[in-house]
Amino acid sequence: MTKEYQKLFIRMMTSLFQTQQSVIDLFFKNRLNEDTEHLISGHIQYQVDLSEESRRDFIRTLKDLNKTLQEIIYLEKGDIIQLSITQEQVLRYLLSFIQGIQIKKEISNKVEVVTEPTEPTEPTPLITASSPVVWKTKQGKGKLTKTQEQILEFVRKEPDCRTKDVMNQFSVLSQRTVKRGLKELNEEGKIAKRIERGAVYYSAK
Repeated sequence: MTKEYQKLFIRMMTSLFQTQQSVIDLFFKNRLNEDTEHLISGHIQYQVDLSEESRRDFIRTLKDLNKTLQEIIYLEKGDIIQLSITQEQVLRYLLSFIQGIQIKKEISNKVEVVTEPTEPTEPTPLITASSPVVWKTKQGKGKLTKTQEQILEFVRKEPDCRTKDVMNQFSVLSQRTVKRGLKELNEEGKIAKRIERGAVYYSAK
């Protein structure tokens, strides 16, 4: 994280903590606290692995936080001025974060051209030797993410495990990340989902 991102993040979190004190409705206060916890855990997770999955989770968490702030402002459940300042900080950080990711993608997606050496040729007046070009492209999608692989390995070792068992095993991850990983693995046919008496069980196929 660059110094500019650090400054924006610190400003946002400082404003957010001040806003929590100004919210008068208990429901929205608890919801704002929960969004803040998700924001912190998502930020830590992204800094640890810098994966596409954690990036999406972090952006989604920022958008959820902005939505909560917007609802509190609309219903006038807190200090409107402080809430507006915090919302501005969240949107500013979100925009800066997305722009930074786009710049990184543009750099990483550039195709690298590698020129292979050619054997010396006899000089001719009209013909010149050209070097063949090899294009290197990024690997296609379809591969499991690191988080998905870890969850799948756990489900293989612990058949008929419940959602909370997986969450306890990967407590460093947010609940949303774990649930999304299980959902995607189930949709891809890697694990089977079974519901019994209101509880959800997972087993590897």
